[in-house]
Amino acid sequence: MNTETFTHFFRDVERKVDVDSIRAQWMALSPHYDVGNWVLPLPPWRHRPYEDSGPRAWEVLQNEFAKGASDNPFCIYLHIPFCSSKCGFCDNYSFKLGSHQQQVIQGYVDLLCDELKLWSRQGNLSLRPVSTIHLGGGAPTFIGESALRQIIECCKGHFAVNEQTELALESTVQSLTPTMIQTMHELGFRRLHIGVQTLQDDVRSLIGRRNPSVNVLQTITRTLELGWVVSVDLICGLPSQTLSSLIHDIETLIEYEADGFSLYEYLVYPQNRRWSTQHGLTHPERHLSNYWMLVAGATLLESRGLTKNLFNHWVSERDKNVYFTFPTRGEDLLAVGTIADGVFGDYHYRHPRYASYLKSAHSGFPGLEGGLRHDAAYQHIHPFIIGVQSGTLAPHLLPELWTFKAVDGTSLVDRWIRCGLVSENDFGGLDLTPSGSWFAGNLIAEIASYQPSSDRYSPTLRKHDLSYST
Repeated sequence: MNTETFTHFFRDVERKVDVDSIRAQWMALSPHYDVGNWVLPLPPWRHRPYEDSGPRAWEVLQNEFAKGASDNPFCIYLHIPFCSSKCGFCDNYSFKLGSHQQQVIQGYVDLLCDELKLWSRQGNLSLRPVSTIHLGGGAPTFIGESALRQIIECCKGHFAVNEQTELALESTVQSLTPTMIQTMHELGFRRLHIGVQTLQDDVRSLIGRRNPSVNVLQTITRTLELGWVVSVDLICGLPSQTLSSLIHDIETLIEYEADGFSLYEYLVYPQNRRWSTQHGLTHPERHLSNYWMLVAGATLLESRGLTKNLFNHWVSERDKNVYFTFPTRGEDLLAVGTIADGVFGDYHYRHPRYASYLKSAHSGFPGLEGGLRHDAAYQHIHPFIIGVQSGTLAPHLLPELWTFKAVDGTSLVDRWIRCGLVSENDFGGLDLTPSGSWFAGNLIAEIASYQPSSDRYSPTLRKHDLSYST
């Protein structure tokens, strides 16, 4: 696409966003970065395979707890994979239940609670402060008030949940009924993340969202009135979506005082490829228009005073985004349930997919799939990775970061600045620009693939199989 296409794309929103800044960021990318070849930040097990099987990983973790664990706060994450329906566009690990729904839900919730109790008996974990309990999915509210209450009461009964603990949950509007909201409030939930995706009603209908935008806005108002922090997901690149509609969505949600905004490009994975193909979303050129859309949305958010506390999440002062920012505080993460990833110290573990989790989790074993220890190389670059993931590289990281070299021998930081991916902030550090948010995974991959003449970095951390493809 040429500059004439760019001008045409932004023709209806020129007064609402800084088009000159967006054009400059786009033009600065060449020749080093291609918007169609961006990568997501990936977990350690995508860089190198598990070192330990599931049972061995559990032994390693038990031994670590027996040695005497930290007294620092930690997070609890629970994965609920169920939804009322599986939307064709969705790339999350979730599914619609068939028959005997209540029986299946109860069985899974009982399994989660059994696993929580098992973890609570390890070392001093039950005594350490819990900074957040975060439920993701899927749509955790789909399980109903009774099951949600069982999970939260189990957490409160076996861990040091206190008044400062943030209870948070991801959901769609579909199952956020008045009684569900009341139950959540009684249980102590004070943060809600809504998968809005778009407020454009014809697009909402196309992607399977059953509630019109007016219901979304009513839910936001209702929960804000309870004093909750409310953030939203918005996707760039849905069928029939326009840049004008995205900008209008952001302006409307700001007007309704949403606290946080997560922006995503529409992703094509095996589970949604058929639907994506049907709606013409697999053409390679879509990445460029999606990039422009995301950068425009981010530019608008920043012009309204929102800042990042995650590479793709813009917030007001109220939204601390406690679960997703746990690495910046050096906290551990107790993750429970199918496909959930957790970390204690330098050890990372993961659960298997749903069917395997049901079979493998039992009394005395949390059903882990595998685990690996962060080696010395990863430990060394971990602060830089956390910085990119958080959207800000602190000043104390920069002296060493300036020594990191790109493949062609030039300075990585110098390249990032020249390509418009980072900019200096008022504190002497570097912030990801909106364009840098798009390429956050690439920046991390470049950090991971750097290997100076000394051998302090492991070859296993060199970039491999990280390219995004459709």
